[in-house]
Amino acid sequence: MNYSTTLKYLALALALLLGACASPAPTPVELASADYGASISQDEAVAKAKQFFSRYLKDSFSAQYEWGKVDQGWLRHAPIHGGVVVYGYILDVNVNAKNAFGAYTGWKPYRFAFKNGGIETIYGEQQLSGGAAYMGKIY
Repeated sequence: MNYSTTLKYLALALALLLGACASPAPTPVELASADYGASISQDEAVAKAKQFFSRYLKDSFSAQYEWGKVDQGWLRHAPIHGGVVVYGYILDVNVNAKNAFGAYTGWKPYRFAFKNGGIETIYGEQQLSGGAAYMGKIY
């Protein structure tokens, strides 16, 4: 297979993947009947997120955070993860931390979903080899 054909297949696969990710939001009826679980306080959510980052980041002691407010909400997993809607309490945070070379990486967004006091799932910015970024499931 030559380079041109490979690029065409790659473009087609990317178009199909992006089209599949455009899933509709839950309906008002689904939102009203959803199980969001027990609420979590801002302090508890931040503590659990920092605990996660202490294991996830190369240099968690250098991390700088911009915390959003915990609020009831939902997110939908990508089709590759089943396309399931996760209901719970959502916390958005931007993180700037040092990499293995000791340089700050720049602010990266993360989204935590909590349910009944625990982390249900986490999405974070992922980089493609060409430099494009997307929010990918990391937990």
